[in-house]
Amino acid sequence: MTITIKDVAKDAGVSIATVSRVLNGKDKVKPSTKQKVEQSIKKLNYLPDLTAQTMVSKKTKTIGLIVPSLHEYWATLAENIQEQLWEYGYTVMFCVSGLVESGKLFTYINSFIQRKVDGIIYCGPGSEHTSFILELLDGKIPIVVLDRTLPDVNSVYGDHLEGGKIGAEHLIKLGHKDIAYVGGPFSSPERELGFRNGMTLHGLTVNESLIKRGEFTFECGFNSANELLDGKSKFTAVCCGNDLIAFGVIDALRKRGKRVPEDIAIVGYDDIKMASLIKPELTTVRQPLEKIAIGLIDLLLETIDMHDTKQIKSLVFSMELIIRESCGARQMMELSR
Repeated sequence: MTITIKDVAKDAGVSIATVSRVLNGKDKVKPSTKQKVEQSIKKLNYLPDLTAQTMVSKKTKTIGLIVPSLHEYWATLAENIQEQLWEYGYTVMFCVSGLVESGKLFTYINSFIQRKVDGIIYCGPGSEHTSFILELLDGKIPIVVLDRTLPDVNSVYGDHLEGGKIGAEHLIKLGHKDIAYVGGPFSSPERELGFRNGMTLHGLTVNESLIKRGEFTFECGFNSANELLDGKSKFTAVCCGNDLIAFGVIDALRKRGKRVPEDIAIVGYDDIKMASLIKPELTTVRQPLEKIAIGLIDLLLETIDMHDTKQIKSLVFSMELIIRESCGARQMMELSR
């Protein structure tokens, strides 16, 4: 037998309207009355009719989240977003788009529209895909994006120009001049441009033969490191576009008989958990994932509550250098003591 709101009201000895107020949490209800209603809900195992609630409140209390993959960076960000939204009473509809798969994006966005999510946090593939997403949404659902620039859309950015510069400057201060860069696709250029800025500001020329690009993957790092070793240009350090690339570079160097950091110093980017667990521990540029998650949520919920997409805002978060073993700084400090 299906338990209804009427059954809960009868069991608690209150009106249906009172039960509704407790469920919606909008109007004040005496604590003693609220407790009675909640006890009846639990005793009868009553499950509210979400469709009916949506029709009344115009909200599903659901947020759509799109990330490109489930490697540790994105999984950690998604976990932070889910935990923060839970505190606001929202659940998350979670989708993995792939790095370049637009067909999945089309399906996911349509699914969000059909299920009437209250908003969307988009962390998927880059600008070549996002224009059609806006066409699909047509202003129906608020959206906030990460590390993307879209017209009339709230956004959150990591300061990756500064982050790439921080990694390069750290290696330069350690005495390196011939520095390679292994990064992601040029459709996401900020980290590489930051690296180039760091080199230029210190009077160093970027050797284009030491620049390698691919996806943000272990395989990219591994293959790129082998290409660098097989090339004619010498290098003593590598700046990497993310930590997964750095892991691949370190593995390739090790298999070719190169020591890290004694022969070649490495700096990663992101500071995923594995960065502090591998040997040597990875020096890296840390992204403040918890702050980024909170920023995405705050902007989205503000848009939902205000019903105003004209007041466009952007939040920018700073990066932080985390010095560990792979750059050689610790060894130099120990020798200087």
